[in-house]
Amino acid sequence: MPLADSSRAIGAVTALLGARLELLTNHNVTVGRPEPPNGNGGVGNPRLNLFLYEATFDPHLRNTPLDDGQPAPLWLVLKYLLTPFDDTGESDTGGAYAVLGDGLRALHANAVLPVTGLQATDQAALDPNPQRMRVTFNETPASLLSSLMQGTDEKYRFSIAFEVRPVMIAPAPAGDYALLIGIDYTAGGAPAANGGVGLAVEPTLGPTIDRVLPTTFTPGDPPVRIEGTELHLAGLQVQLGPVLLPLVRHADGTATFDPTTAALGGDVISAGSHGLALARTLANGRVRRSNLAVVNLLPRLASAALDQGALDLHGTQLGTDDEDDVIVALYQDGATVRLYDTIADAAGAAQTHRRVTLTPPALPAGTYRVLLRVNGQQARQSPEVTLP
Repeated sequence: MPLADSSRAIGAVTALLGARLELLTNHNVTVGRPEPPNGNGGVGNPRLNLFLYEATFDPHLRNTPLDDGQPAPLWLVLKYLLTPFDDTGESDTGGAYAVLGDGLRALHANAVLPVTGLQATDQAALDPNPQRMRVTFNETPASLLSSLMQGTDEKYRFSIAFEVRPVMIAPAPAGDYALLIGIDYTAGGAPAANGGVGLAVEPTLGPTIDRVLPTTFTPGDPPVRIEGTELHLAGLQVQLGPVLLPLVRHADGTATFDPTTAALGGDVISAGSHGLALARTLANGRVRRSNLAVVNLLPRLASAALDQGALDLHGTQLGTDDEDDVIVALYQDGATVRLYDTIADAAGAAQTHRRVTLTPPALPAGTYRVLLRVNGQQARQSPEVTLP
């Protein structure tokens, strides 16, 4: 779902809570300040009332972006009061307390809120939330209830407070992406002459990987070098994510593996950061693995072309609609101009053809570079497209 839909997340969470409470308690649910008996808008009693009395920013997720280069979303903690009313509309009776108990049990059973069964707009607002929302009960002192229920039309009503977190509202601006450092774009996205920096890894028992060079590669690149100890052991293979690749040993004590396009097809592995280990099958059938090194498998964006108001992308490891986080950005004059996060699959081999609908408002005519990021990894290639 588009991240822009998350702007309705506060109302969608409230609707989700009301739907779950009605389903599990068989009581009516109203939303708003706890009203007097005749102020319930015609909803029959007994009932439960949800009152959103406060929203705070989640301190654990503050300034945490969904992807490097994007502004951080707003991560909210929504705080509610749950107030019961009996069949006569009173809130401080034994019957009301029984209704409250039904509501507390329903919330406790939904400590991790299932985001299902909502209206289409509410569903779209909550589907982009990357973390599951959790319900937590809070202390509800008399001072809190008294401060919330003051005024001529309000009276003290026994209630229970709880919160829902984290609720995401994604930012509206386009991401602040840029061309990759160390890439020669005039040579079709080849690494620059100064190369890259290796990643040191803590060793473990058995074969140990000290360094992988380069740590970032695309299917079809030259062989990748592995340095470490105990690389001479028989039966060693390279395990890159779910894929096993042959290991070639060399006289200087190092080893290499070939990231072939055939072995790393889009039907078995996607672009992104993957764990790389040396795996050896023992005589008893068990597999013993070395320490992990983190390597980055890049997408390859071979071409981008306009076709009837859409942008056709061709290449390899372009991501999938169901499992991968794919972002396409148009870049011009040193800045990202437009960001698209809804990319459709197109006919053809796995992850080789994707299609981006250029949603309004229309961009000014001119030449733009196309930036592609799949699961946080940006393609070295950035072809140009000219918008009329």
